Parts: sequence; C-alpha cells; structure tokens
Amino acid sequence: MEIYKRTNSHGVASHAVKAIANGRADGASRRIGLGIAIAFGFVAAALPTIAQTQANAETNASPATNSPVAKADSSSDDSLGKGPFEMRAGPFKFHPRVTAGMIYDDNILLNGTGKEADEEWVIHPAIQAVAGDDAALIDYRDNKYDILGLNPGTFIVQQPDAWPGKFLVIDYGPQFQLFDKYTANNHVDQLGTLNLIWPVGKLILGLKQDYNLSKTEIVEFDQRTTVETINTALSAAYQLSEATSIESNFRRIGIGYDQAGLTGYTEYNTEDWFNYQVSEEMPVSLGVLAGEDVVTKHQSQTYEQLRARARYNYTEKLVFDASVGAELRQYQSKSTDTLNPVFTVAGEYRPAVRTSLRLSGFRQLYASIFNGYNYTATGAALEVRQGITERFTAAVSGGYYNLEFIGVVPNTTDYTGEYHFARASLDAKILRHLSGQIFYQYLGTKSQSVNSIVDNQTGFQLTLSY
Repeated sequence: MEIYKRTNSHGVASHAVKAIANGRADGASRRIGLGIAIAFGFVAAALPTIAQTQANAETNASPATNSPVAKADSSSDDSLGKGPFEMRAGPFKFHPRVTAGMIYDDNILLNGTGKEADEEWVIHPAIQAVAGDDAALIDYRDNKYDILGLNPGTFIVQQPDAWPGKFLVIDYGPQFQLFDKYTANNHVDQLGTLNLIWPVGKLILGLKQDYNLSKTEIVEFDQRTTVETINTALSAAYQLSEATSIESNFRRIGIGYDQAGLTGYTEYNTEDWFNYQVSEEMPVSLGVLAGEDVVTKHQSQTYEQLRARARYNYTEKLVFDASVGAELRQYQSKSTDTLNPVFTVAGEYRPAVRTSLRLSGFRQLYASIFNGYNYTATGAALEVRQGITERFTAAVSGGYYNLEFIGVVPNTTDYTGEYHFARASLDAKILRHLSGQIFYQYLGTKSQSVNSIVDNQTGFQLTLSY
C-alpha cells in the first residue's frame, strides 16, 4: 500500500490546528532531506549485492493497481510467492509484510491560507492469509491484478480452463500515522479485506468484505477527518455457452464520519451484466445497474443506469476497458429527476518491455456528505512508467478532475471545483523481499466556495514482504 496522501470523495474534517510559527517548516525540510538521504543510502548500499545476484535473483512485484486492464512484467514476484520460510496454520498460508516511510507535507490540512507543514511517519504492518489456489493467485498477481479486488466477473469472460480454483484471502493490518509537530493528527487506521472466490461447474460465486477506518485529508472539501467505510459484496457469474455469460453483484456500502455537520449514508446497489464473446480477445457486455442512497433529513435517492461495456486485449501491448451509459436519478426531497451520462475508461499501451502508458477517465454521480448537495466527478489521468533496469522503475503521472456540486433541496446554490495533480516517483527492488520508493506529489485546487489550495509532498517508503 502506498503511503502518500489519498484523495477521497467521501469525507472532511475540522481545522483544529492553527498556523505554525515562523521557521519551523524550514527545520522540517532539513529533516526530510536527511530522511531521503538515508533512504537513498540504503538503496546505494544494496547495489553491490544487487549486481552480484541480478542474474538469478527473483524480484518483488510493484504494488498492484486496481485498474482492470493493468499488466506487469512476468518476471515479477510477490508476497504470495515462496520465501525462505513458510508460515502455515491448517489450510492457510501466511504472508507478512511491513511498509514504513515518511512524508513531508507543506499543507497538512489543505488550507488556502496559513499553510501548516509537518512530517508524517507511516508504519503499516500487515498479514495476508491465503487458503486454496495459491498458485493461481500468484499468476494473477504477477500479471498486475489486485488479488483483493478479484471477483466472479473477472473470470467469467475467460474460458473455464483459465479459471482459478477455490480460494480465500484475508488481509489485515493497522496503519500508524505519526506526526512530528501536530500530534493531534496522529491516528491508527484499520484496514481489512476478506475475498472469497468459489467456482462450481459453470458457476462462480464470490463474497467480498472490506473495512476501512482511516484519518485522511479530503482535498475536495478542504478538511481532514476520520472516515469509516464498510463495503459488502455478494457476486455470482454463470457461463451460458462458450460465447455468452451473465453476472450479478449485490452491494451494501456504509460511509460514516466523526465530524459534526457531516452526513454519512448507506448505499444499496445491484448490477447485472450479459456478456458476449465477440472474440477471445474482446468480450462486450450490456448492463443494468440500480441503487438507493439512504441519507438523513429526507435526502435519500434512487438511481438506475444502463451501460455498455467492452474489454479489448490486443496482444500484450494494448489493453482497453470501457463502460459508458446514462443514469436516471430520483430524489426524496422532490427535486426534479436528473439524467446524466456516466462512464469509466482505462487503457494501457506497452510499446516496449519496460515502457507503459496508462490513460484513464471517468464521470460518476455521488451523494455528497454536505447536507443538500450531490456532486458529479469528471476527470482523466495519464501515467508513464519506464523501467531503467530490472531493479529500478521511474514513473510520472498527472491529471485533472472537476466536481460539480448540485443542490438537491431548496435554497442551495450550485458550484464547482477544479483539481489538478502531478506525481513523480522512483521504485527500487532492493532485495528479493525488500522494495523502496521515493516520490514527489503536487496538488492544486480552485473552487468557487473556498480559497485556492496548493499542496506539495515529498517522501519515501520501504516495504518488506514475504
């Protein structure tokens, strides 16, 4: 798990910490410079060992992405692979890991004025328990799939001989956020996932349970708060013939906040897809989605979506996934029904073995945490990754998204916000089980409701996994 700041469209927090005294930020900058020097020193010290073992060492895979089209070098290893020792208990194999690092953030509360800088140390020990088809999970992880996000729909568009066997993955770990000066922001996050896949003949069943309790900055709302998200999903997919299949997902998503004045909600939704295999490389789908957002103070909503989806795998160099459609939404507050386009698109092109370009875009509607508003998020991002050697990879990414806040009760005024971001990083596979990263990240915002915000982060992290 990467430890840089995460943007999230579901939470905000109070400005409890005031501006820091003059001169303290400069001291923090010097300390992070020392921290980065130590991190690079670690990498440099490992280079002789790397040079001696490069010909026959197995390498760690970089963190998995949630992109449905992401791929990876086939030579990569991961925490599911066999290590020098094996931890077992009954049917489970255990794979421990720990990520630790430091971030220097020059605007920890995303203030438009009176920016407050601090160093944040993040320590995230975790353990993954795997029962069942461990080898299939290694294969999917090597191909850059997020194994915690696998579901029956991932496999049903493939032929049954490519399906994995039954497996259960349980992943849990606390994440400690420790601030150097503003210790009121310290927090212990709780991150856990259970993912079960159960193929039976032509039927694949799935159960996924996520729990996330974290304190984080929400750039869209210029605040920081603790957010609790509980996500439950029941899924099933059935192959009707060699060329056709169906899949269904039923979800409950609960979102809550510890900040007075914010509104959590519970969403119940379902999506049903009919898939047709135009060719082995290109399944297309037609889907119907529907849901209800249960919100307090008579702000509950229902919606229906009709979508078309296509996945295209043109050799290993080009992969494309798109879902486009329209959403009709109704409001308990008696606001006029709305009809809006919705879409998600993602594509990856690999012109060379160590070079990849990823482009993604989205447009989606959400129930807002502020009383009386919904918001529509529209954006796009581009990432370029370049392998320098088998051990070092550089990446540069950037993007833009827009939020339209739309009043759904009387006496509210619509407004918009614009957000642009950029990131540069260098990843190192230091040893077989040890990887590292240094990065810089920029965020700029412009909103009709608050002052413009600029935030810069610099940091490093090390991950040890088995």
